[in-house]
Amino acid sequence: MLLLSVAPAFVAAVSAAPTAPSIAKSSAAPVARIQIGREAVALLSARANDPAPDVRAAVAASWGELGNRAAIPLLKRALQDANPDVRMAAAYSLHLLGDVQGLTALIDETKALRSGPSATPADELRRMARDAARARATIKLGEVGDLGRETIRAALADPSGEVRDAAAVALGRLGLGDSAQFLAALKDTDEGVRASAAKSLGLIGRDGLDQLKKALTSDASATVRAQAATALASFKSDAESVALLVAALKEKSGRVRMAALRALAQRDEKESTAALKALLAQSPPPEPALIATAALAARGEETDLDLPELTLGQKDPELKAMAVSALASSNSPRARELLVKTMRADPDARMRVQAAAALVAGLRRPEPSR
Repeated sequence: MLLLSVAPAFVAAVSAAPTAPSIAKSSAAPVARIQIGREAVALLSARANDPAPDVRAAVAASWGELGNRAAIPLLKRALQDANPDVRMAAAYSLHLLGDVQGLTALIDETKALRSGPSATPADELRRMARDAARARATIKLGEVGDLGRETIRAALADPSGEVRDAAAVALGRLGLGDSAQFLAALKDTDEGVRASAAKSLGLIGRDGLDQLKKALTSDASATVRAQAATALASFKSDAESVALLVAALKEKSGRVRMAALRALAQRDEKESTAALKALLAQSPPPEPALIATAALAARGEETDLDLPELTLGQKDPELKAMAVSALASSNSPRARELLVKTMRADPDARMRVQAAAALVAGLRRPEPSR
């Protein structure tokens, strides 16, 4: 396995010293791939200070996913970022890299600031944004495991209902909570409440399977049916739900069809693979085609990369991100060439970062046989 060890602050050294131990060499990694890996690491390092917070957050998240411990100093600086999502991404990456400060910082992100009642509508909007960020941090803390358990339990008494719900979800995912409140909410007369309950049950991924299947097939609200389809992606051991998701691909609601497709893309049963192949055979619109292509490539299936390549020349950032994901899932030389082109020339910094991270991650895979 190839591991990164480039200190992000040393971009110049990476570029000027191609023999430096930035990426460990092995027989599986030709020199050209290693050089591209160095170039990708340098780009990620440079974009750590990008003006756009979503780009900074993507960079911070990538270091943990890539296992780059040399990025720890840069991640610790990112803990001081003005944007909470950048701080959260940096904290979680630090945790993944084994640095205890990551857990401490993530716990800090869940805590409420002491403040009086909102004096103006602007104050209220800022409070709501802070609470939403704290809820996201609480969910993320649940991914750490038992280390964050006590903080999450304390959040059950948080003044914000959004944070309390997030704490209940996080505990449920750890097998420490009760899903009863979400199961009850799935029967509420308000479709928004039912949809939120379905989302929470999906995030927990432990309880409510039968209720979610019923919601997918019979709820009057397309919003609820779509959320139920999304939730069923978490119940990978249930064969019946795969059949229901395949059937939902023919739903009259486009929202439900897309949710079912995304759920099937996250599962790996042979039935879901067959459904994705059948969908592609029908020449669907770009978005579903890209989702199916990425999922099949990730399973080692041979896929046509013409659509991802064509999409990279478009202006829609969401479709382009899907195209990069599809290329990242493929281990073909052509996919790598397109990722390199995107990293070097795409006008969108987020696309360049996504492509760079994919190229570095690809160094862990063996060179495909020709």
